[in-house]
Amino acid sequence: MPIVTPKLIINNQEMPCISGKQMMLIDPSTGKEWYSVDEADSEDVEVAVKHAEAAWPTWSATHAAVKAATMRKFAGLIRKNAKELAEVEARTMGRPVSLLNFDLAVAPAIFDYIASLVETAHSTLTTNTPGLLSYTLNQPYGVTAGIIPWNVPMLMFAFKVAPAVGAGNAIIIKSSEKAPLTPLMLGKLAVEAGFPPGLIQVLSGYGPTVGATLARHMKIRKISFTGSLGVGRLIQKMSSESNLKAVTLELGGKSPTIVFPDADLPSAAKQLAHSILMYSGQSCMCTSRLYIHSSIAEEFTKLYQKAIEAQASVIGSAMDEKTTHGPQVDKIQHDKIKHYIEVGKTEGNVLLGGQNLNQDGFFIQPTVFTDVKDDAVIVREEIFGPVSVLSTFETEEEAIQRANDSEYGLYASVFSKNINRATRVASALDAGSVGVNCTSPTLAPDMPFGGYKQSGLGRELGPSCLYAWKQTKSVFVKLD
Repeated sequence: MPIVTPKLIINNQEMPCISGKQMMLIDPSTGKEWYSVDEADSEDVEVAVKHAEAAWPTWSATHAAVKAATMRKFAGLIRKNAKELAEVEARTMGRPVSLLNFDLAVAPAIFDYIASLVETAHSTLTTNTPGLLSYTLNQPYGVTAGIIPWNVPMLMFAFKVAPAVGAGNAIIIKSSEKAPLTPLMLGKLAVEAGFPPGLIQVLSGYGPTVGATLARHMKIRKISFTGSLGVGRLIQKMSSESNLKAVTLELGGKSPTIVFPDADLPSAAKQLAHSILMYSGQSCMCTSRLYIHSSIAEEFTKLYQKAIEAQASVIGSAMDEKTTHGPQVDKIQHDKIKHYIEVGKTEGNVLLGGQNLNQDGFFIQPTVFTDVKDDAVIVREEIFGPVSVLSTFETEEEAIQRANDSEYGLYASVFSKNINRATRVASALDAGSVGVNCTSPTLAPDMPFGGYKQSGLGRELGPSCLYAWKQTKSVFVKLD
């Protein structure tokens, strides 16, 4: 296991928290304590803000080529340290080390892509108004913050940090108390990459202290949060009650998919099984609601059940290369999912799973329900576990209506070889991202990511992502 700093990353240094308090981490594969890190609080936030204020003006004025080169060097360091990062990620949140290739590829790709945007960013100029030369300036907010979740800390670090620093800001990252180690490692790599002191700082701590202080802080002008709907509402409320800081929110999902009779059923079943199990179901965009045309329901159900069983064929320690299905992140999440499964047993039939696993750690058997009404709890609420529901439909209109009957709208997918139908349905689905003959976690750094309805506000990634971390100023030059 690589050596990980238990300290905070402040001003390019490994600094102990002011209070001296520690947070104990539990290995989800064993249920036992294994590591402790410093617990930041409001005083540490103030120190970080002071250094961020000093850092961003010089960085903002740095040549775009230098900024981009630093970001690309950081991306290279992530790739160079991929094995160590994977081991820490697996040990911390239970994601099998064999299934981390996606995160290890996408995180550095985000920095590389946004580096290219930094080099090509430009403003507009117009002479449309007689007597005026008018142009825009896109300028950084200054001190910003990102609050990232425990399920994909490496990816979310990239989602927040790359556009923030690419736009010329300093950023303070608050990691989850459940998964603080990967962000601390990335903070150390940022120092090695050459980012100036105070530009990228990492605080491990709790939401009611560190998170709330960041959201309410009068000197932080932009904050991006990924996490639960309830906390997202609190972040927005605190921000509006303090200094009306700009807010980006990504708040979860209950992702549907529609499978038509002409779909490649073996491919669809395999992809959909991977989607719900890749993070042990602990993903905001995992496909948990499946609407299958009645004419193929029997065939697809058999294929899906086999795909689930194959994906979860080896349940065990996340650190074992042979493991294909790991534990939930902690006992709280484990018990929450078990509760939903018990509720589901009263709402429908269990096709697969639903039994207790008699082993150490926080393991949940992948579970599939059928014959569940659309108003059932397990259909309406985000479970954040390896639990999916299979339903049948008769018409395209019915499938779209039922898929959209949710307050979430993060990701959706459609499987059909009829390109006209597939694109028509993709347009009709209420989701920020839609996969056609593919499903989550399919995404790309050059495509915007975010949600409809209560799945969030704003977008991350994509060609316009830098502007979400900048303010626009109009300048009017009077001509004689």
